[in-house]
Amino acid sequence: MEGYTASSYGDGLADVYDEWYAEVSDVATTVRALAELAGDGTVLELGVGTGRIALPLALATGRTVHGVDASTAMLARLRDKDDGHLVTIHHGDMVDVLRHTSTLPPLHLVFIAYNTLFNLVEPGAQAALFDAVAERLVVGGRFVVEAFVPGGTGRDGDHVGVRSIGVDHVVLSISVHDAQRQTAHGHFVELSEAGGVRLRPWSIRYATLAQLDAMAVAAGFVLERRAAGFEALLASDDAPIGERHVSVYRRTI
Repeated sequence: MEGYTASSYGDGLADVYDEWYAEVSDVATTVRALAELAGDGTVLELGVGTGRIALPLALATGRTVHGVDASTAMLARLRDKDDGHLVTIHHGDMVDVLRHTSTLPPLHLVFIAYNTLFNLVEPGAQAALFDAVAERLVVGGRFVVEAFVPGGTGRDGDHVGVRSIGVDHVVLSISVHDAQRQTAHGHFVELSEAGGVRLRPWSIRYATLAQLDAMAVAAGFVLERRAAGFEALLASDDAPIGERHVSVYRRTI
């Protein structure tokens, strides 16, 4: 998408993110699973946003959680909510922060929630992130990835749909999908009596499970566990993976 940058998604959605995405996943279950995986170690969230996961995780564990995000608007929302300074914020590109921030301590758990990995749209960027995470994790540390599972080839082309509708507003979803390149991008177009027209851009490059595993192996990880979600991960449920997955990679070298 022309003009789209690493911060475009967060800057466009920061003011509505907590409202629109409050129920995309069970925060309490996610926090319990991540706390178990982290043990007493240091935790970093990639794409921390407004702190939807990082803040309750810090409260549950009683420890500082580090968070990285490219969007100043998202991080401003996080700062407003984080009265106790429970989340240590690192502003910038995920790979750059991991590779060049000297104040970042050795990490025991790094996680990237709810499709955020797919927000890295430049070719090779996701593999570079796996490498950068491995460089910062202690040996035996874990990288947890939560994302959707691509289903078949999908429908190529342009798509228009309704995301939500009310008496004084409507939110349309307009997108373009390229199955061969495994990319999709578009806008949430919000029309309201009070605010007129607001464009909220997004762009993703999705990866299959096999592609994620290949990136992980190349970076020195092994797949420790994969489940259909954080609840299944906690329950050690071996049910088949459906539309979503949580993959736990452990650094071995």
